[in-house]
Amino acid sequence: MATFQHEREFADEILVAEPLNMAIEWIRAHLAPDDVFDDDTLIEHARVTLEINAVYSERNILDFVQGTYNPSEVFTDRQLENWAEGEGYTKSAAASDSSNSGATCYQPSTV
Repeated sequence: MATFQHEREFADEILVAEPLNMAIEWIRAHLAPDDVFDDDTLIEHARVTLEINAVYSERNILDFVQGTYNPSEVFTDRQLENWAEGEGYTKSAAASDSSNSGATCYQPSTV
């Protein structure tokens, strides 16, 4: 629970132009979730959060994106180039064929 000093600091900070925002910030900085919410509320929040994460896990989202979009539809060329270089690929001229004439491609670097 809040101490007398917390109460005083809170009272000093609440007398501002945006008291609700300041109260939220103060609570976030000084109190634990179980000081603010009862056990039932915390348990329900955890249950809902876990269910959402189970349904919309990062892996499920990535699988959907990979199966639906071409990387160039999601990322800019520069982002893709940075990723390739970060993964150790080096930039080189593409093999000359009718579909890639003059294109640039990335090849795994040979170390």
